[in-house]
Amino acid sequence: NYYMGAGHLDSYQLGANQLRKAFSSGLSSGNSNTAFYCAGHGTHFSTISAETDLPSLLLQIDYYLRLLEIYKSEMAKKFILCYRETVSTLIDRGQTTAIDAKLSYTDVSDPGRDPGTGNKLLEMFYFHQVFRNYWLGYSERCHHYVQKCFAISKPGHFFIYVIKFYHGLNSLDMIKKQANYSKSIEVDEIIASMKVVASQSESNFRNKLELLEAEQYGVTGGHIVAVAFHAYNTAIASAQKAKFVHEQGLACEKAGFYCKRMKYNEKSLMYFNQARECYEKWGSSVKVDFIQKELSKLM
Repeated sequence: NYYMGAGHLDSYQLGANQLRKAFSSGLSSGNSNTAFYCAGHGTHFSTISAETDLPSLLLQIDYYLRLLEIYKSEMAKKFILCYRETVSTLIDRGQTTAIDAKLSYTDVSDPGRDPGTGNKLLEMFYFHQVFRNYWLGYSERCHHYVQKCFAISKPGHFFIYVIKFYHGLNSLDMIKKQANYSKSIEVDEIIASMKVVASQSESNFRNKLELLEAEQYGVTGGHIVAVAFHAYNTAIASAQKAKFVHEQGLACEKAGFYCKRMKYNEKSLMYFNQARECYEKWGSSVKVDFIQKELSKLM
């Protein structure tokens, strides 16, 4: 199963591209079930890796949904609606991009669902709740769905490490806001596991590990500012090399907030401007607007 291993074997961008090709091949050969299975997972890879900018990805998703009106695969439609809501939310909170059809908790929590496919749908629903809520800045909701995800997911699958990445960053955000150092041990454990997966899949996880390490170092009392700058710059460069433009923007954003806390306003402006450029490329008006507000406070 290419999807199950792609997060460890190949870059997410390559995975998305390969699955798109498999969709076209499956549809042309008359195997619509395989085609839409690949379309769904390819869309998931594109979403988490920023392989395609969000507005273009939304157009692609809507193309799949139009085809599904012909091919009538209800399960494939549920997965793709889940991804669509994530993309729409990240573009503009769904203000101009939402559609009436959505995947609700009722759709994924039906006791009569198939235990195989149904559980996978529930896992994906929780995953995307974590992903959306982290990017929207909803720390408590993000934490809630992380726990839901961990409770039903099998260890070792690549997407668990993506969840751990956001959970680690979210925990560090909570430490900064609430001085809740009880979460520090959990962050240590997350970083230890990320070191292992980064050694196995450099292109997908190296930048994530480095950003977690930079953020952890930045909240440590008595740290050296020059070392913190180096850590953030390393994470930014790794995300750029991996072509994760959204995570490059996130690393710039975190560096900007670090500089703001340390009263380095000129550097903060520099990093926030870099973050805005990345988020513009990603196509997320939500994040562009968020960064613009921070820039306005510093000007």
